Amino acid sequence: MTAPFLLELSAEEAVRRIARAELRAEEYASHLLSRCRELKSLNTVTWIDEARVLEAARAVDRRRARGERPGQLAGLPFIVKDNIDVAGTPSAAATLTLRDNIAKSNAPVVQRLLDCDAIFFARANMHELAGGGTSSNPSFGTVRNPYDTKRLPGGSSGGTAAALAAQIVPVGLGSDTAGSVRIPSALSGTAGLRPTILPQKLYPDAGVVPLALDLDTIGPMARTIADVALLHAAITGMPFPVVPDLHGLRIGVPRKPYWEDLEPEVERVTTDGLAKLRSAGAVLVDIDTESYYPLASEVYRTLVMNGIRNDLRPYLAGLSQRMTLEQIVAGIASKDTKALFESARDLDTPPGEVERARTTSRQKITGAYQDLLRHHALAAIIFPTEPIVAPLIKEGGDLRDDEIEINGKMQNKNFLLLRNTHVTGALGVPGLSVPAGLSKQGLPVGLELDGLAGHDSELLGLGMAVERVLGPLPAPKL
Repeated sequence: MTAPFLLELSAEEAVRRIARAELRAEEYASHLLSRCRELKSLNTVTWIDEARVLEAARAVDRRRARGERPGQLAGLPFIVKDNIDVAGTPSAAATLTLRDNIAKSNAPVVQRLLDCDAIFFARANMHELAGGGTSSNPSFGTVRNPYDTKRLPGGSSGGTAAALAAQIVPVGLGSDTAGSVRIPSALSGTAGLRPTILPQKLYPDAGVVPLALDLDTIGPMARTIADVALLHAAITGMPFPVVPDLHGLRIGVPRKPYWEDLEPEVERVTTDGLAKLRSAGAVLVDIDTESYYPLASEVYRTLVMNGIRNDLRPYLAGLSQRMTLEQIVAGIASKDTKALFESARDLDTPPGEVERARTTSRQKITGAYQDLLRHHALAAIIFPTEPIVAPLIKEGGDLRDDEIEINGKMQNKNFLLLRNTHVTGALGVPGLSVPAGLSKQGLPVGLELDGLAGHDSELLGLGMAVERVLGPLPAPKL
């Protein structure tokens, strides 16, 4: 059996204890591996080599015993989404056609963590090819939400989020195109950062199976914002963020459309969260997003469909095994993902429209967003990451036209999952999902903070301040 004390350690605490020789890396890894075996039914993992994990942990212990100075993440196990390269393991993006796609080298972001003596733990399950927001996957098994195993964890980085929430592993990597780090973070009660991508990507995206390169980015995930910040500092080489005083700090509240049509429990938890921030001295300012949101949504749609249509082909051409996009699409088992890829394949967007989305339209929305925050002297904007709680697992898998009833009105489930998160990618700014509380049914709810491009560390500092006010979520009862 696993030791509850070790499972509950934050990444920060685990690294500190291992560095002080209060905890052996091998002992810690062994307990997490046992936890992973116990919770195999959650379907969080697509690939794992327990012997490799334990040998890496022993190597950390041996270096420490020799008196060598350990890396800043020495002995810390991390899980990697199945679309990110780890040398010697299959980058399948949770689709069977790519199950033999063995990576020859590590993605640069993975390598940076390994250079800090962190330990690669496993490959995380996900929504097939990152083409959806639920992680319902008929090929590798639907990922289950640790807070209610009859429900989905969100996606597409659902395996990473569920493994974190279930205390299988303390930290991990996901990828985010339209919300794929933040959606599962919110629905699974964890924390996740979508880093800045404009004017350039803060996190290198080499070694990732692409969805839409104009929008894609790797993102760090953990149970707390502080642990996300720990990963972020290691990946970027930046100092650990400073936590600001909330008193007098101004945060924008974009009522339309972010705060509209919320499930009642999401509205209650997030509204309570705003009240706590106000009591802590934060100044909440209602703002109008009309200057950027509608056009940003159009930019997103143009870029994501163009990316799905075109960006996977060059990646496939670089693989040792001959593979075509047509073979990949034919082999997609998820009905919603297959419909998405077929729709993108059949959509003939004029090149001029794509170029406008990348240039003039994107410049217009990023300028309007920046002007809005600076005009109101805002540190960030805040909104419910998700308008809904984790949806129930649907027998037979998800469809693109699935609906959910909210306040007596039927709405498209896929639209709802992306509604509040997709525009962040079009803007290219950092977005951070913070655990806000639990619904009366015990389901997690998240609040998202979006900041200014390039100010990721400041956003993480603000996130830690918000996290302290909102308080930690209780772990799921598994």
